[in-house]
Amino acid sequence: MSRYKMFAALPFLAVSFSGLFAAAASAQQQMPPEMAAAASTQIEPVISESPEKPLEQPLAVAAEAAPAAQPAAAPAELAAPAPGIAAIEWDFLKLNGENKDEDVLEALLPQVAAWLRTYPDNEAADEALLLKANLHLKLGDHRAAILDLGKLLQEYPGSKSSPAALQLLSITADKKLSKREKALLLELSKTSKGSGKAERLAYFLDEMAAKFGQEFYVPLTAEFNDFFCRFPGYAGRDALELTLGTLYSQKKEFVQARLAYEKLIHSYPDSALIARAKRLLGDVLAEDLKEYFAAIKVYRDITERFPGTDEAWAAYAQLPRLTERQKQYTLAVEVYENIIKLYPEKPEARSAYKSEARVLREEMSKPAEAIAVLNRLADKYKDENVVEELYLAAEIARKDSKDLETEVKMYDRIAADYAGGKEAPKALLAAGQAFEKIKNTDKAREYYEKIVKDYPEDSLAKKAQKYIDALLKS
Repeated sequence: MSRYKMFAALPFLAVSFSGLFAAAASAQQQMPPEMAAAASTQIEPVISESPEKPLEQPLAVAAEAAPAAQPAAAPAELAAPAPGIAAIEWDFLKLNGENKDEDVLEALLPQVAAWLRTYPDNEAADEALLLKANLHLKLGDHRAAILDLGKLLQEYPGSKSSPAALQLLSITADKKLSKREKALLLELSKTSKGSGKAERLAYFLDEMAAKFGQEFYVPLTAEFNDFFCRFPGYAGRDALELTLGTLYSQKKEFVQARLAYEKLIHSYPDSALIARAKRLLGDVLAEDLKEYFAAIKVYRDITERFPGTDEAWAAYAQLPRLTERQKQYTLAVEVYENIIKLYPEKPEARSAYKSEARVLREEMSKPAEAIAVLNRLADKYKDENVVEELYLAAEIARKDSKDLETEVKMYDRIAADYAGGKEAPKALLAAGQAFEKIKNTDKAREYYEKIVKDYPEDSLAKKAQKYIDALLKS
């Protein structure tokens, strides 16, 4: 047999011998003690092969002869880092941080970041964060470096790296920021709120987003998401989600903004920020993503769940336009009615009356209901501007309903409500002309004579007298 065939046959031989020994062992267990002892003496020489031929011992036999196996060790990736491994890895990272090769530094940066995520409480963590900032600077990313330095001052206040971090932050700000921005940044880095790391870092990130959000957009969004992974149980996480959503929106990353707001709403249903998050979500849907039906749903939910709040008012400011745009006219009328009911003293309530009347007349072909709304407007606002709406109601009655009685009622109301002004004779003249058109000369002359009698000094009195004279001649 060739050497190749001999080695190829080894697995088969191993299986054969393994089966043989297993059978022998089983048989041995079933024999009487005397026979088992005799059988053992016969089997023993097979197990103990001559030491001069170790390669010819079947592998399976070796496995059978080995001591009982211990429980398998946990996979390396699940085992806790061995004591001292953090220090060993840090020495390696620190040593390579002095390298001048940009490719090496670029490859080293994510390793330093990973080390910090793994050992954020290590005694060398502040040094590692300072190294990370320096790597960013060497690679030309001053924004990420500034965030690292600010985080260091917040997360490890009073550490041995703090003075160097503050100095490097000041130098970098001198080179890359305006004087005003530098002052804001240094003040923020020195100010902290809360006693814990999470509270201090959350404050820092929120303030950076408010003051430098657009300029530091890329590293800031990364830092927010890193914070969420690192502090999943942080109590103020809903506020940070809101800030992140606003940051996305300002950068016109509207899908990301939508997801951030929806995540807050879904994950923190009892948050005090729900109404605000919903309003911002509605704005993104309506103004930016053009998902009008979704926006209407969100805004309506706000008005129903948070009546009387600023967010509800903001929703009402958006809903009329959206509902009309989507031809949801019944809903539009409902929205206008809610505005009138809930915000009667706001200027928008007056506009709501007129808009509701317009929708009823032009979109829903309900002239009588439109006239009723305009009459309610006149009941609410007793000023000269109301006259225009009453004339509109008269026009609707004349053109849409062909309802002379209602038309004349509008003129009568104007004349009665504004008897001391110029509108009264004008309304009386309009009523007389309306009757004259249907050949009711007696009623027409009655209105003209009222003008001449009650408003003799008005310029319309002469015109009314001419109409009277013409009727008398006819």
